[in-house]
Amino acid sequence: MATIKDIASLAGVSHGTVSNVLNGRGNVSVEKITLVENAAKQLGYTINAQARQLRKGSSKRVGVVVPQFELKKYRDLFLGIEQELRDHEYEVDLYYSNDLNYYEEKVLQKIETTNPMAIVMVSSFLKDVNILRGDSSLILVERKMENMPEGAVFCGFDYELAGKEMAKRCIRDGHRNIAVFTGNTKYTNYGLFVKGIETALTESGCTCRVFSSDDTVRVHMAFELLTDGDEFDAVITSDLENSEYLKAVSEYREQGEIPPVYALASKEVRTEGDAVKYELNYRLCGKMIGQYIEKLEQEEPVPDGFLNLSNDGFHRCPVTSFENPPELKILMLSGPTCRALNQLLPQFTRKTGIKVKLMEAGYDELYRMVKSCAQFSPYDLIRLDMAWMSELGEKLFLPLPAEEPWLKEIRGNFSVNLSDDYYIVGEKCLTLPFDPSVQMLYYRKDLFQDARIRREFYEVYRRQLEVPETFEEYDEIARFFTRRYHKNSPVSYGTSLVFGSSVVAACDYLPRLKACGGKIFDESGNISLNTETVKKTLLSYRNAFDYTDRETNSWWRKAMEDFSGGRVAMNIVFANYASIMLHSKESEVLGKIGFAPVPGDCPMLGGGVLGISKDTKKQEACREFLKWIYDEKTAALITYLGGYINHKKIKENLDVLELYPWLEDMDKAFATGWRRDFEHLGSKCGAAGHSTEGFNEFEFEDILGNAVRAVVSGIMNPEEALDAAQQRCEQAFSGK
Repeated sequence: MATIKDIASLAGVSHGTVSNVLNGRGNVSVEKITLVENAAKQLGYTINAQARQLRKGSSKRVGVVVPQFELKKYRDLFLGIEQELRDHEYEVDLYYSNDLNYYEEKVLQKIETTNPMAIVMVSSFLKDVNILRGDSSLILVERKMENMPEGAVFCGFDYELAGKEMAKRCIRDGHRNIAVFTGNTKYTNYGLFVKGIETALTESGCTCRVFSSDDTVRVHMAFELLTDGDEFDAVITSDLENSEYLKAVSEYREQGEIPPVYALASKEVRTEGDAVKYELNYRLCGKMIGQYIEKLEQEEPVPDGFLNLSNDGFHRCPVTSFENPPELKILMLSGPTCRALNQLLPQFTRKTGIKVKLMEAGYDELYRMVKSCAQFSPYDLIRLDMAWMSELGEKLFLPLPAEEPWLKEIRGNFSVNLSDDYYIVGEKCLTLPFDPSVQMLYYRKDLFQDARIRREFYEVYRRQLEVPETFEEYDEIARFFTRRYHKNSPVSYGTSLVFGSSVVAACDYLPRLKACGGKIFDESGNISLNTETVKKTLLSYRNAFDYTDRETNSWWRKAMEDFSGGRVAMNIVFANYASIMLHSKESEVLGKIGFAPVPGDCPMLGGGVLGISKDTKKQEACREFLKWIYDEKTAALITYLGGYINHKKIKENLDVLELYPWLEDMDKAFATGWRRDFEHLGSKCGAAGHSTEGFNEFEFEDILGNAVRAVVSGIMNPEEALDAAQQRCEQAFSGK
């Protein structure tokens, strides 16, 4: 294999220069980076990542040991660890032990040769036998040892509580004679699980028999359970996979059916299945372990001894079935959330008997339709853009019963960062957030991390290429990545603008104004557009047009398709449209997506709200629909399919976050987001004689957006466009 010396000789550079290039250090000219990369490629040289880490003085490696790969909970544990650590340049290695002490010792010896920072184990050892000889941190999962090794940490769930709650559910469902199908009870997780079951059943006068075995002989135990002379009316099992063994074995019995199965299961998105599942979030467990390891590396304070997680438990969708179900008619905006909802509606009908007809409309068409609904609505539920709440909320919706338990539960599951603008007009709670959104910056992480690109940027601008925090930095980077200004750019354009219609143009522009401290309303609540700050930021928005493909883009979908296709380096869009990047068959950015707050950290809020029409006669059915759509599982599945329903538990759903990692940061962005500014002027506005209710946000954004479009298109200069917009606003909003 070629050496660094060989590369240096062929490239005509020093040994140190080659080392700097191969290790990603940025203090080498673009010319020399190119020479080294070409020489390395010619010689077939590939740098070993672990060797690079060792040269940096640390081994960022983690070994994970599980009994076997077959059980989903162990796959999820590994995926959670790997998902958390991958962006921090860790290598996570997976091993299995078959629950054999001898084999586990051999595996540990192998792991220790890699000098790992930490070892994560579901161990077959029952007590500390000094199994580790190196300095690696030890994290035990699921099973405790009799004498925990010094310095070791345990991470797991409350298995005894799980057993108790599963047994109580069996009893409530009318079962009295129960089989318990579990792993070997010598391990603490299975032993505590059985203890919890037996305690609950004994207290209720029920009986049970325990069928316990090592994982390798589960099939034998399934035969024994189903061929036992005792006829059990339910089975409680410690692993969901055991229900599959029971089904397979039942094919060999005269009676092919098996009793109802209650299974401990690793949390997942889907809700349906043959077994009644009691869920534990093993992927979240893995994520917590990953975060613990990161803190170890950074020498931050860490928990001492235990990392305990809460059981998710049973999921029960809270809807009820109707004897004479009505049909609901719902008006919605066409988009990712509506499409996902449409796919799930058969489940709602199956659970309640209620059929649903969805009417979809585009943005401008939806506005016209809801305005006509203010006179009379044929719809039972209406999805309204949150920006129109001031104007139309009270004209369209019945107030929601804020004190009723079902509504309190729904509201309690929303993110605390969601603005009251999604619920309230004046003093009335009228709606619930439906597909709430906020603007975020999406960028090509691979480009921002590329050593050659970073050096080129430094040579042009004499500063490091970093994710932009101001719009001045954003425009500078956008210019750098636009090929007409920088011929070596790996993409065609630096960014996209979305201003094909007036309202979206206003939304695309306004974060620039806010970031500069600009305001739309003066202290008296009057609209004031022809200010120097508005002109300055409008001109900067116009200049950014030069760093795009010069298309107007009527909606955010087209901008994200260009990003997904690898033509654009970064975009600012509403986050509920970001899933388009992943669902495109031609996506060039999978695994390369970075995300951050918008420059200036003043994003606009967007998305919609859902409310009950004031003209509906089907309030009970509407209530059941709201309970269903805001249920944790429904919200997670809609989000998984590319839509978005806000629920605080989604931040713990690693299946969803694996697809859409920006959802965690999206939740933080809600805290700094803004919209419906006129209402927030409060008493100052009232003192000027204006009402803070009924403000037509759509009309205002239409006026401002037309000014933005006129400037970007070159039809008017900023002064002319803003003077015209100011006059239109004074005519439209005088007395408001």
